[in-house]
Amino acid sequence: MTAVEMDRSLVEQLDRLSLQMTEISEELERQREMREMLLGLTELANPVMQMLTARAAELEEKGYFTFAQGGMEIADRVVTSFTEEDVQALGDNIVLILNTVKEMTQPEVMNLLSRTAVEVQEIEDSPVGPPPSTFALLRQMRDPEVRRGLARALTVLRSLGSQAPTTTSPKE
Repeated sequence: MTAVEMDRSLVEQLDRLSLQMTEISEELERQREMREMLLGLTELANPVMQMLTARAAELEEKGYFTFAQGGMEIADRVVTSFTEEDVQALGDNIVLILNTVKEMTQPEVMNLLSRTAVEVQEIEDSPVGPPPSTFALLRQMRDPEVRRGLARALTVLRSLGSQAPTTTSPKE
């Protein structure tokens, strides 16, 4: 091998090394830029993570997660308790059910139910005596509240005994 050939071979090797060094340098620059970008994202993510952690702790303290877990257990019981036919019947009657619930949640109805529950509890807690006489019942009829209550009870009984079901049409 002559000196010229050796020089040419050395130049080619140096050119390849130079090209490889340039590629390595470019790769290192890309990696440096990627690290800087990741550090920037980390700096942005830290406050968000702290906020999310604080909010989750607040929700845990208030009992949201315990409530949600209980809700999932209730939902599981509901799902496993109904057949496909039950779900179909529910779907067929959902508007009527929701209208009934809407009517039941009116303040007047809720107050009536609350008063009734209190009275039933008081009756349950009081000692059982002999039933009132006919004259004692007639004496109670002088009380306007008793007469109003009896009139309401008779209205409910009339509704229960009627042939045509009373349905509430949805408001449009």
